[in-house]
Amino acid sequence: MNSSIIGERELRIIEEISQDKNLTQRKISHRLGLSLGMTNIILKRLASKGYIKVKGLDRRKVQYILTPKGFAEKTKKSYRYFLKAIYSLQEMKKKIQHLVLTEYEKDETHFVILGEGELADIVELSLKGLNKSELEYRRVSRLEDINSSNAVVLLVESKLKTKIEELGLQVNKCIDVLSTISGSH
Repeated sequence: MNSSIIGERELRIIEEISQDKNLTQRKISHRLGLSLGMTNIILKRLASKGYIKVKGLDRRKVQYILTPKGFAEKTKKSYRYFLKAIYSLQEMKKKIQHLVLTEYEKDETHFVILGEGELADIVELSLKGLNKSELEYRRVSRLEDINSSNAVVLLVESKLKTKIEELGLQVNKCIDVLSTISGSH
């Protein structure tokens, strides 16, 4: 194992130090849910690798300072995380588009996106990206606004399926988007 590679715990400590250089070991361990001993070991490891500097303020107080190397590592890890998130969103969009196209091939052309939040945004972007002239969709946040029995309802909040059933709303088909694309339906 390469000793210059830092792990998740080390990165989390670097993140904490970058936000507040006046943290004590006790505060760091409490914020991250680590033991004080483990926090001490990780801080010493980060200092020996050159990611942080430990500056003695007095006999009992020290200050942790992020070095340029530590800042570069934090930036590199953040960039990798960002790329991974973008890739995950692209994959989710493809799965949603596949889901909708499967219904579209069954001559379903009317869709209602039911719910709010980021998943609803992603579903809407996925539908926009299909460029099917016959495909129609609306986005609603309330059950009462569905008012179409021939639409396929794309649920972005699982709890709404139960409410549709309880209210006896007539819809063509309900699809729980998250559980369908994650394979847990």
